[in-house]
Amino acid sequence: MYGRNWFPVGAALSKEGCIRVDDHQRTNVPGLYAAGDVVGLDQISHAMGQAGVAATTIRNDLCKRSPLVR
Repeated sequence: MYGRNWFPVGAALSKEGCIRVDDHQRTNVPGLYAAGDVVGLDQISHAMGQAGVAATTIRNDLCKRSPLVR
């Protein structure tokens, strides 16, 4: 739609134009996570799993900054 530079925050893209992520759905931009179609997957059930991984990672990353008190 906008070419290879459509993502203005600086996330690294693959040669196919998908956002690159690590095993925990983190991009190269601190605090930016991606899952589903934007990372090159066009299957809703797998994307939901990626979303769960990202949500858990976000929570864990936030706990490193400020521990959760229960």
